Amino acid sequence: MSGRAVVTGANGFIGSNLVASLVGGGWNVLAVDKVRCKGIPAESVVLDVRTPGGLLAFLDGETTLFHLAACADIRFSVQDPREDFDNNVKGLFEVLEAARQRGSRVLFASTASVFNASNPLPWVETALPRPMSPYAAGKLAGEAYCYAYHRCYGVDVRVARMFNVYGVGMTRFAIFDLIRKVQADPGRLEILGDGNQVRDFLYVEDAARGLEAVVTRGKPGEDYNLAFGAPVRLLDLARIVATLMGHPEIKLEPTGRSFPGDTPRWYADISKIRAIGFEPRVSLEEGLRLTISWMEANRGGDSP
Repeated sequence: MSGRAVVTGANGFIGSNLVASLVGGGWNVLAVDKVRCKGIPAESVVLDVRTPGGLLAFLDGETTLFHLAACADIRFSVQDPREDFDNNVKGLFEVLEAARQRGSRVLFASTASVFNASNPLPWVETALPRPMSPYAAGKLAGEAYCYAYHRCYGVDVRVARMFNVYGVGMTRFAIFDLIRKVQADPGRLEILGDGNQVRDFLYVEDAARGLEAVVTRGKPGEDYNLAFGAPVRLLDLARIVATLMGHPEIKLEPTGRSFPGDTPRWYADISKIRAIGFEPRVSLEEGLRLTISWMEANRGGDSP
């Protein structure tokens, strides 16, 4: 399946990769962001999705709206919950309203942060939700609105709950920080927390394929975990990164400190998305090699 797609948040890390993947797959894509898109292989428009009715001119009954526009920053949401709510919940509401009026399909990019940290691992889609941050609360509210619009108005909405996405083009988060720290000091590597945090890393090209799979082969009103499906301890990740960068003997130094809203351990059961034909293709080591190579090539700039 291919067709017409509108991608919000198209200038972001995952959004820009999704646009490229959809264009490569034959979709007719409109990239939407509140700042001018750069290097996007598709037509683009500058638009803040929070603007009431702003998306209506670009939607119809044959369009799929991939909603990725968000402020994906747990620490910022703790510092300024009002702005986080305005960005994330209000934006999603306007997306759903526009889709309801135009009969468009919606893919909502949610997060594993919505789950209760004490759920048994691996986390399944039916695990208990209990957010630990305003950001996660906003995403859970967004999911609830999606299900409500599906049940009340018949809007075709699907939810993709992403875990840890990384790869070429990223500008923050754990893997980015680890690589930058090794570049700055190959003798020691400071690690947030105690290093025993567990994450589930999915390469960004696989994430883009997974989002498309939910739209093309998933079911309306359903949610899907989007992850690699394998636990990775932060200490082990740090050692792999340092070794791939040529510093296997680097001294790992956990800080023992974390931040409010951080979830200590998670990884996904991806049986449900596998059942619709999705399978991760890029191994962690291969994805790290690609990311390290890209960051080394962009080492001289303030940001890659």
